[in-house]
Amino acid sequence: MAIILEGMPVAKKIYQEIVEQMSRFGQKKPQLVLYCSHPDDSTQAYMKSILKRGEKLGIPVHVIEASKQPFNDIMRFNNDSMISGVMIMHPLREVDEDMIIKAISPLKDVEGRGPVNLGGVVMGEAYYAPPTAEAVMEILDFYGISIRGRDVTILGRSTTVGKPLALLMLKKGVDGTVTVCHSRTRNIESKAKGADILVSAVGKAGFVRKSWVKEGAVVIDVGINFSNGKIVGDVDFEEVKDIATAITPVPHGVGVVTTAVLFKHLVESFKRILDGGL
Repeated sequence: MAIILEGMPVAKKIYQEIVEQMSRFGQKKPQLVLYCSHPDDSTQAYMKSILKRGEKLGIPVHVIEASKQPFNDIMRFNNDSMISGVMIMHPLREVDEDMIIKAISPLKDVEGRGPVNLGGVVMGEAYYAPPTAEAVMEILDFYGISIRGRDVTILGRSTTVGKPLALLMLKKGVDGTVTVCHSRTRNIESKAKGADILVSAVGKAGFVRKSWVKEGAVVIDVGINFSNGKIVGDVDFEEVKDIATAITPVPHGVGVVTTAVLFKHLVESFKRILDGGL
């Protein structure tokens, strides 16, 4: 049976580092803005988890409803030295979400969704990589799973997971050999089965079956789906755990580490602001 790559020990380590960093700030605290417009149920649940974690860490988190002048709102956040991070809660209705994301200062784009940070991932100079992509790397590092020289297949090409994760795994010193699959990929099952490390981020419950996984592979399940009233991943966990050497669970896997990475970015942003990086 596979080793279960639980996310909580990884997240706990990151939160310990955050608390240590914050102890150096004295009474000053980073602040996070969640900018939203009629959030759906899943977004509201995510926002509640962020608010809860912020409360535990003593970090103020503000939920701000989008106004009729969203660019003015973003400029206000950019110019407010008390605000260290801005998250645009998808979907942002009646507004061009991509344009709003581009307007956020790269220093405060703690989700790494803007072009400066995404471009920085390519150059190895990003303030922040997207937290979910970084969370995958944190999990592999925490559990001592080497990427170097191994064949990696990533299912999904989003700008929040698939593309940036491929770039992080290709970095010199990490040295993975990466294949990225998508909805137009031919023979996707065979490409998945050839992977030493298989990452699924497609958002389809039970998408990856036992027949897709090479014996002894490491399987990272990024998917968050609802099935029969339960949160499940992209991977059929019960089938795949008997053939993989290691696998992340859903829930309590990549997702909890993603939230920890988000707060890590927020604290890093605050430190840069204090150091005059704004």
